[in-house]
Amino acid sequence: MMETFQSAPRAVRHDTRIVSILAAVIGLAVFLIDALTPLDIAIAVLYVIVVLLVSSTGNRTATVTTAWGCVLLTLVGFILSHDETVSSGALARCAVSLLAIVTTAILTLRNQSATTKMQEQLELLNLAHDAIVAHDMNDRITFWNRGAEALYGFSAQEALGQPIQRMTQSSSPVPHALIRTELLRSGHWDGEITRVRHDGSEIVIASRAALLRDAKGLPRAVLATSNDITQRKRMEAEVQRQREELRKTIDVIPGMVWSSSSDGRLIFINRRWNDLGVALDEGGGDIWRTIVHPADLAQMQRDWQAAIAAGTPFENVSRIRGGDGGYRWMHIGAEPLRDGAGQILRWYGVNTDIEARKQAEHALRRSEAFLLDAQRLSRTGSIATRLPAGTMWWSDEAYRIFDYPRDVVPSIDAILAHTHPDDIAIVRGVHEAAASGACEIDVEHRLLLPDGAIKHVHFVAHRASSESDGDEYVGALMDVTETKLAQEALARSTAELAHVTRVTMLGELAASIAHEVTQPMAAIVTCGGAGLRWLGREKPDIAEAQESITQMIRDAKRASEVIARIRAMARKRDSQPATLDLNEIVGETIELVRRELERYRVDVRTDLAMPSPTVVCDRVQLQQVLINLIMNAAQAMSGVNGPRILRIATGASSRDPGCAQITVQDSGTGISEENARRLFDAFFTTKAEGMGMGLSICRSIIEAHGGRIWAESPDEGGARLRFVLPENEGGDNEH
Repeated sequence: MMETFQSAPRAVRHDTRIVSILAAVIGLAVFLIDALTPLDIAIAVLYVIVVLLVSSTGNRTATVTTAWGCVLLTLVGFILSHDETVSSGALARCAVSLLAIVTTAILTLRNQSATTKMQEQLELLNLAHDAIVAHDMNDRITFWNRGAEALYGFSAQEALGQPIQRMTQSSSPVPHALIRTELLRSGHWDGEITRVRHDGSEIVIASRAALLRDAKGLPRAVLATSNDITQRKRMEAEVQRQREELRKTIDVIPGMVWSSSSDGRLIFINRRWNDLGVALDEGGGDIWRTIVHPADLAQMQRDWQAAIAAGTPFENVSRIRGGDGGYRWMHIGAEPLRDGAGQILRWYGVNTDIEARKQAEHALRRSEAFLLDAQRLSRTGSIATRLPAGTMWWSDEAYRIFDYPRDVVPSIDAILAHTHPDDIAIVRGVHEAAASGACEIDVEHRLLLPDGAIKHVHFVAHRASSESDGDEYVGALMDVTETKLAQEALARSTAELAHVTRVTMLGELAASIAHEVTQPMAAIVTCGGAGLRWLGREKPDIAEAQESITQMIRDAKRASEVIARIRAMARKRDSQPATLDLNEIVGETIELVRRELERYRVDVRTDLAMPSPTVVCDRVQLQQVLINLIMNAAQAMSGVNGPRILRIATGASSRDPGCAQITVQDSGTGISEENARRLFDAFFTTKAEGMGMGLSICRSIIEAHGGRIWAESPDEGGARLRFVLPENEGGDNEH
């Protein structure tokens, strides 16, 4: 039947013209035979063939017209083939022919109506978007609608009679045998089947099959409807992939992700919770009570209930228990998800581990406390400045140093207000240098506080960053008042110690000083006696007497200079720098200690540079350094049996450009490597009766004048001490 339904539309497409001509020819032949031949048979019955041929075209009007025409032709043929006398047999044959024609026409018209209705139903099936396929119990296709043609790509002519499973290469998660068994059992089946289209592409269909049974209940055919769900399956697969990817993403988020119902009951947690040993059903669903630190639970629950009641975002910081039983600080936050009407559907939240941040905050607070204590103990404040805006920040210690309360806004004007009047220009200059972009700031100045106290401060800063809108400086302000006072006290103590050392040295050089003074005094006496004798002659020798008096004056000046030098060294006074001739200082010092050098049998050899270098230095202090070095050298050679040679040289320094150098070298026992490292330390001495302050004071004097002093061990033996002082570049020779 389904084949007939499928072929009916093709029958409609037969050549109507050929059928009509054939029907006309047959009708004409039947009429001629019926009207012109004496055959005594019902020839007109053959008009039924004409009616059937015309009805095959499906034209209802033509069928009706043809039927009436055949009736008319039967009557005309009957009249033409009979005269006035008509036999009953002829009338019976005519009646039978007319009855046959009318009956055939009626049946044909009824068949056309049924066929037309069936064709309309088939067209309705063809209009369906779903693929409708019928096949027999051998799986051979008996009906294939246009939806099937569009879905599978096979035409009806290609599909009819083909095994559907093999033609479409069907496959299903359920074996075909089980599908057939379910059809035979229940009469229907629905599920997903994967098939291959005519072009080789694979599609997934949703199929619904129904079993048709005959009157005896035997399976006759299967009608299946199918629609393409390939795109839907792809979308489902993509949604599933995205869902899995989202789940994996949520699982790897470094936080405890969760969601809850609108009333706050947890319904989802990510893997991070499991990593911490927390399961969703722990504690009967109330996870918070089991994982939040008891000290934080009450506040956390209050905040959570308040957020649920108000429908506002939830935030809380609490300690959460981990799988190891330890607690870590977490930031708990959640946002509500609302529907179109604004009703909360659920809550989505995440717990972020902030243990490291908490530890860092604690460490920062501790560091800040340490910094404040360190600044207070070291009396060092912090100052940050943004230029050219002039925005400034002071630490607490900086406020204390400037003697300002905390409510004072830091500014350069506030600094100048407490700066000593004599140092205001210095502070302004430093501020202008910073405004000009100086990289480093280093300045010392004084503060004059409202109570009249004076503070000495040392400010150092550097440019921390440079941007388009200005420079930022970060610096340290140090209260060096006590350091300054200590330095002044140390300088006074050093000066007093140097004075004591000089006086002690004069005591040690008493014999040499007495010799230096005695010699010119004895010479004066001798010259005075000689002068008297020259004048006491009968004829006074005025020239000789004048020469003696001149010698007396020279020796008196010499004695006076010796005494002046001794008094200068013994006098307690402040340093008085002056431009000095080094060669001259060396000569004076040698003369002052010559007696001691002779006592130690020391041969002095000098190598003085010409012209003589000049330095700006205190004469007495420089002589003190030279006397100390010369006497140390003489004493170091006291135990030497061989020649005792002392070399003193002046000249320019090769290692310190712009400096003059004095070298004192002896031929004594030398300096051991162990002693060389401590030679200039205070209270270090190799002499049994020494104080260990001589070389330490020498270093203090040289460094105070901008120079340096060091010791060497030459290859030829002995010791070599050298010191350098900045040369007087102006060449001023005033003494």
